[in-house]
Amino acid sequence: MSYDALVIGGGLAGCSTAAQLARRGHSVLLAEQSTYPRHKLCGEFLSPEAQSSFRRLEVLDAVRDAGASMMTRTLLTAPNGTATEHALPDSALGLSRHYLDQLLFQHACTAGVDGRPGTRVTEVQGRLDQGFSVTVGAETVEARLVFGAYGRRGHLDRTLDRPFLEQHTPYVGFKAHYTGPSAADVSNTIELHSAPGGYCGLSPVEDDRINVCWIGHTDALTDAGGTPAAMLKESLRQNPVLDERLRGLHRVSDQFRAVSQVPLMPKSRFAGDVCMIGDAAGMIAPLCGDGMAMALRTADLVTPLASEYLDGRRSASSFRSAYRTAWSNAFGRRMRLGRWIHAAAFRPGAARFLVQSCRFLPPFARWLIRTTRGRGELPYSN
Repeated sequence: MSYDALVIGGGLAGCSTAAQLARRGHSVLLAEQSTYPRHKLCGEFLSPEAQSSFRRLEVLDAVRDAGASMMTRTLLTAPNGTATEHALPDSALGLSRHYLDQLLFQHACTAGVDGRPGTRVTEVQGRLDQGFSVTVGAETVEARLVFGAYGRRGHLDRTLDRPFLEQHTPYVGFKAHYTGPSAADVSNTIELHSAPGGYCGLSPVEDDRINVCWIGHTDALTDAGGTPAAMLKESLRQNPVLDERLRGLHRVSDQFRAVSQVPLMPKSRFAGDVCMIGDAAGMIAPLCGDGMAMALRTADLVTPLASEYLDGRRSASSFRSAYRTAWSNAFGRRMRLGRWIHAAAFRPGAARFLVQSCRFLPPFARWLIRTTRGRGELPYSN
């Protein structure tokens, strides 16, 4: 079979890109190795920028109807409990990936995408100017464009010989949903708590649950005994504010979602002429909390360029150049700032200085929020 575009990965970036290309009249195959619904390690925070993308996709009402929680404030704390609280520029939403990914996948299929859950892509051969031959499940398909939307790292990264795999990262991430009487304390707030060995985010999602998601150093995990529950208790709960929050919560997830080797280093936007989108193109530090908006924005940026290429109005080299430039312009500064904030969070003195700066200099706090969250503007119309 032959398609204009093959999208590998049915997360936010993959589903959005597939749906938008299909709405522009292109034939699209969307392959996702997992089945839906599925839980994923994610902060599950949907900023105003993310909601702008949902509005363009015409799914914002469906996201709200799925029970998304609303957030209007953010709370930051240092390891010693020093805290600062600020209003968000606009209301944010919280919805678990368990609901959200399936909603977007179904939307893409409704738009005309050939969606194949439970299907793994194992090999990609070819080039942009010649077309691709791709092994999808048990068959081989042809595609003029291939998008890598499979997340922070995948088996195809090794096949495509991506350089970032050679860099070791000493970070692990965990996530679980909690509930309990103190959940009301986080009902309209996204909380970010720095602690010895890592930092943890709390934010409300549907069904009165709280997403507890953190990233930490492997040494902190090892010193705590090697389990996420022990790391949360022995390391992160040394922050007195976080400790107080968690006292009134109990875990309702059947297990912790976990990931190792969290790749925060720069990545290339193309690998073997496969166009990378979402976290496959670059993952922002989780402390900045807007990876989902970036994934959706990537789709908004790449879709008109890809459509022009497929329609013959843009050459392969022009497509590569334009996408690289658009991505860098949209995300370059916030990625650099995110890496700086991430490094500061692992140093108690720096984390305390950052929180105190936000506390005593509200304009600085507002600038920090705007810079890491973006403003939602697009250089191309859809």
